[in-house]
Amino acid sequence: MLVRRAIDARTPPTDLDAQIAWFDALCENLVLLEEYSPGDLRQAVASLDRAVRAHIERGAPTGGAVRGHHRRSTPDDLEADHEHFLASLDELDSLLHVVERDGHGGNRQALGQYGRLLAEALGRHRREEAGTYRLAPPNRPGRPAGKR
Repeated sequence: MLVRRAIDARTPPTDLDAQIAWFDALCENLVLLEEYSPGDLRQAVASLDRAVRAHIERGAPTGGAVRGHHRRSTPDDLEADHEHFLASLDELDSLLHVVERDGHGGNRQALGQYGRLLAEALGRHRREEAGTYRLAPPNRPGRPAGKR
């Protein structure tokens, strides 16, 4: 059951894993027809875009020797995910443009659903990176609480 949580669209966490959880919760609220302003949504999407692109630019984790493959991931698979994320960020931006032109509830829900799918894929990717490289598991913060 989806439950609306108070999420401030203007104050994303700085940690990538926390930001993924924050964005997922924000998108969950969009599915529930929370009335975030177009400007706040633009800021939230831009913040996630910057964080994911910075992750991609850093490339494979440093200092993390490959320790074996996660369930499905090799270092090449994880690198291929990055290309998919770039396409997904472009699609997220396209859906945001639709909402900016027509803030109809169905358009907001479509943006929210796509954002949730992207957040799930990003979270899985981060867990698989930790499982493939000798890294500490990614931060798995609880549901973010924030003022709206």
